[in-house]
Amino acid sequence: LEDEPRESSPGTTRAKRLFRAPDPVKDQSYFLCALTQKQLSKVLFPIGQYKKSEVRQLASEFNLPNRNRPDSQGLCFLGKVKFDEFLSSYLGSRPGDVVDAMNGEVIGKHNGLWYHTVGQRKGIGKVMFPLATAHGPWYVVAKDQSKDVVYVSNRYDEDDFAKA
Repeated sequence: LEDEPRESSPGTTRAKRLFRAPDPVKDQSYFLCALTQKQLSKVLFPIGQYKKSEVRQLASEFNLPNRNRPDSQGLCFLGKVKFDEFLSSYLGSRPGDVVDAMNGEVIGKHNGLWYHTVGQRKGIGKVMFPLATAHGPWYVVAKDQSKDVVYVSNRYDEDDFAKA
């Protein structure tokens, strides 16, 4: 966040400009872009110039109590509401098959494509048949919206993405 580089007229304030974070994994500009100039004028990002790994290193150096806290994977604006419950209340369910991308075998049933993202590992086991979970870990490698199919693989390999 920084002031607009142009000169401002006497008695006026310069517009604030919002930039992407240097760490693309933790960037939240897609959400922050909805803030008004009045709101942005009150915002500070004291560690905004650092990548997540650098912040972790600083926390360790300063022996901060949260230095070993695991990353949050939730949506902060949901509060205590579980992610699946949030999606369900807005999108409902549309069940479909979970398919092994390597052999085409149905190895589970999901409640909606929107509950799964390509690359996902955490939580996929809960929609798979018990015998299949033993052959994991499993990753979502593709989704087919026209068939309501989630394709998974227990071999996390770029070639698997292409096959699915």
